[in-house]
Amino acid sequence: MSAPTTNIPVSVPAGQRSPAPSGGRGGPGTGPATIAGSLSGIPDARSVVTRLLHGTPGRMRVLGLVAVVAALVVGAVSVSALLGAQAAVDRAATNTAQVVRAQTMHVELLRADALATNAFLVGGLESPQSRAQYEAAMSAVARGISEAAAAQPADAEALGALSAQVQQYAALVEQARTNNRQLLPVGAQYLRQASAGLRAEAIPTVEAVVTANEKRSRDEFSHSSSVVLLVLGALALAVLVYVAVWLARRTHRYLNRSLTGAVALLLVGLVAAAVTVGNISRDAQAVDRGSYTQVKALADVRTAAYDARAQEGLGLVARGQSGDSEKAFTADVREVTDAINDVTPRQTRQSLGEQWSAYTTKHGEIRAADDSGDWEQAVGLATSTGSGSATATFTTFDTTASNLREDASREVAASLDGIGGRAPWIALALGAAALAAAWLVLRGFAQRLQEYR
Repeated sequence: MSAPTTNIPVSVPAGQRSPAPSGGRGGPGTGPATIAGSLSGIPDARSVVTRLLHGTPGRMRVLGLVAVVAALVVGAVSVSALLGAQAAVDRAATNTAQVVRAQTMHVELLRADALATNAFLVGGLESPQSRAQYEAAMSAVARGISEAAAAQPADAEALGALSAQVQQYAALVEQARTNNRQLLPVGAQYLRQASAGLRAEAIPTVEAVVTANEKRSRDEFSHSSSVVLLVLGALALAVLVYVAVWLARRTHRYLNRSLTGAVALLLVGLVAAAVTVGNISRDAQAVDRGSYTQVKALADVRTAAYDARAQEGLGLVARGQSGDSEKAFTADVREVTDAINDVTPRQTRQSLGEQWSAYTTKHGEIRAADDSGDWEQAVGLATSTGSGSATATFTTFDTTASNLREDASREVAASLDGIGGRAPWIALALGAAALAAAWLVLRGFAQRLQEYR
């Protein structure tokens, strides 16, 4: 019969050790198992890492990781370069459209002023057609301000100020008309004040909007090349080639099909990205130097021409004190001539120049009559709408310039819209190629590591 057992603790005299339990796994003299003791057989994490990175296999693992990262970087920068170039062209298109809107407002403001000035010369006998043309010009300005504010938030503050300035101009013109119909001399003062305010406030505001958007357009045209990203991609590819060469020398294998395939795939992708980005940049620069330059030149032609036409009328309104207006007219003539010289092709430039010369000849006849003291004849020559009159020759010139500008504007929009249309699809293909290349890199290093086991 076995001796009974007990769970009652037994005191141990001081100075003596508790006897070890017999029959335990540790045998006589072994202590109880502890948590620390149970984990003593698990390798230290640092020793595992050290073993993984030790020797040639360890360096292979590190460089394999570097190669995978390099492959992904090549793919990422190729995709970013393509999408960045396409986005730059889209932003350039937005800014060039804003330039066209602002230049149109500039033209219409001066057109309205020329019409108001010319109508003032006939006193209270303004024709319904002239009034309708003035209202159409002012409506075009108001519509342009609304569209421009919606299209480019950065111009909102300037366009808000322009709206107030245009309203002030319109109010002064109405006061001039009212007094002119009553044959009150103060009407001329209101007209001069309106024209002076237009050129001192509204026109500089429009020009500031044009300048700001032209700068944005130039910046975006220059950003369409994405050169920095492509250089970064080339450096990452060079790192991958270096790793492939190191692996070949270390393993005495001069051809690792997986790594070679990855390098070839990424090289083709990077070249495709560079070629596509180069084409986008080239086409964007061609638009900038071609049809976009034509649009700006023709806008300058029309704004200076309408300012000249308004100055012609203001000179007659001044009645014998046309010196300042004639100086401004002469400056406008030079500006129109310079702008026409930027118009292409040569045949168009020559035709436009001849039409402008025909108008300036008629202006000379007006000035000759006024300077000789025949103000009534000068006014008749300035306000006549018959064939061969100053108004008719100017209208012919302006219609030609307007049609040319509209054609050039449509060409700019169509050209920019067609640039880089395949870029997103090419970027998608390059992204997939980069992932495939990263997998090939892993496969190539795995093959060599297997040889060391």
